[in-house]
Amino acid sequence: MNAFEICEALYALPGGVVVERRRPIFKPMIFALLGVVLLVVNIVVVDSSMETLSMLLMVLGVGLLGYGVVVVAMRLMSDEHVPYHTPSKRYMSYTESYYDRSHLAELQRAVARGDESAIASIETSNVAAITLVSYRATDNSLAAYALYHYVDMEYCLIGEVTIRR
Repeated sequence: MNAFEICEALYALPGGVVVERRRPIFKPMIFALLGVVLLVVNIVVVDSSMETLSMLLMVLGVGLLGYGVVVVAMRLMSDEHVPYHTPSKRYMSYTESYYDRSHLAELQRAVARGDESAIASIETSNVAAITLVSYRATDNSLAAYALYHYVDMEYCLIGEVTIRR
């Protein structure tokens, strides 16, 4: 889902509380390096009589190396930016929840109040008639909510983005 509106509202907060950043590449690079280490261990240390261990190390090594290389390449070629919460020095977590249209009024009231317990008590659905998108700081000091409804093959924002501090 395109969460452009909620991201723009977060970036507009005063004092640079939330800034847009690219996801780092060091974590997938660690996976790729771990894959290389497993492949080297397989070649150097493992005896040819231990076929099962050799195959396990080879499969894990190739899998980790492939994952790391693909994710690093995607992050380097992409211009995707995500919200970064500067006080906690962490990226904000993104969640989507789906609801039936019959819960729209109740959901709007709970989102307007920023009442997380009321939002959690509303029954979710498997159909994305109404979608609640939220970004949350890892320390729960900041949360942003946006309600979308699915109309004419696209998601349209319902009301305004709500930010709870």
